[in-house]
Amino acid sequence: MTLTDAADTPDWTGSQQLWFAFQNSILSLAASVFCAFVIVVLLWPVVDNRGLIVWLGAISVVTMLRLVLQQRFELAKLTPGSCRYWHRYFVGSAFASGCIWGALPIFLFPADSILHQAYMTFVLGGICAGAVSVYSPLRGAFPAFAVPVLVPYALAMWPTGNNEGSLMSVLVGLFLLILLRSSRQSQKIVEDVLELQVKNAGLTRALHHRATHDSLVGLVNHGEFNRRLKRLASEQRLEGHEYSLIFLDLDLFKEVNDTGGHAAGDLVLQSVADILKRSLRSDDTAARVGGDEFALLLNSCPHQRALEIAETIRRDIADMHVDYDGGTYAVRASIGVSYGKTGVHSADGMLKAADVACYSAKEKGRDRICSNAASGQFQTTDRFELTQSISLNS
Repeated sequence: MTLTDAADTPDWTGSQQLWFAFQNSILSLAASVFCAFVIVVLLWPVVDNRGLIVWLGAISVVTMLRLVLQQRFELAKLTPGSCRYWHRYFVGSAFASGCIWGALPIFLFPADSILHQAYMTFVLGGICAGAVSVYSPLRGAFPAFAVPVLVPYALAMWPTGNNEGSLMSVLVGLFLLILLRSSRQSQKIVEDVLELQVKNAGLTRALHHRATHDSLVGLVNHGEFNRRLKRLASEQRLEGHEYSLIFLDLDLFKEVNDTGGHAAGDLVLQSVADILKRSLRSDDTAARVGGDEFALLLNSCPHQRALEIAETIRRDIADMHVDYDGGTYAVRASIGVSYGKTGVHSADGMLKAADVACYSAKEKGRDRICSNAASGQFQTTDRFELTQSISLNS
């Protein structure tokens, strides 16, 4: 998913937090297994060996299950509902891992060796400190892991019967509180950064839309239309595919501006744009290319189909009436259609052919359609003949 899509994607921030958490957890799982082997080696001389082996096996099983979860996540397609599902599973897996680590001081605590207690403190504190960066992107994940790890250890240290043990228990508790606060701050930073990315993506998209669209009617502007036309005309993958260009110039539009003012003219232009939008297919482009001039780029559209679309547009514009400030305004359209093939006929050739056809429509009395092949063969079709042709082919 690109950032320019982020502003329109539900729960994009949540999906990115999940992605960060799962990606960061890959290395942490390997580190967890390594630390488990280290603690087993360190505690082997002073605690029950069979208990250590069982505990190491439990760590290994949980790690394997989390790796499977990681692989399933990478193959999943995230939706707002599935984000909540994966969030729960990630937090649950972190809690399960924390409980296994927390079982170590409960069942395998080296009560008679201060040195080995220090080893355990170092390892448990280290994995919790390292877990801050891994689990912080996802709300609730770090507490779910760290609390089951350190709270049992702090409780195990308290009843040792010496001041050092009680002090260590208090220090572990303070250390946990510091880590929880640090994790919350890190999570807030991640959320703020992601929200800023979404806002920037929305701003970038808005600026791009403003640069490529006409602000009055909402259609593509002249420059963007030319870029799309040139891209389609030179598309080698679709070489030989038919495409068409419709160019229309409004008739009697000057009278609308003269009698109703520019406000009435703007309403007429917007109404014409709405008609063009209704005529578009998914791969087509409609543009306002001049004051009262519009164009449609029809991808994979043969000549006859383009004529049918042009006739529908001409008829809808002829039937259109715009009411403004007590007056009713109407216009007509002279339409030129050009047709050619991608990779064969150039964008300039298509534009010239459509422009010549539109000029011919005006010369022949307006409110009609003329067509012209991009190859230079010129053909005109008056309104009656076109309507009849459409009727015969429908």
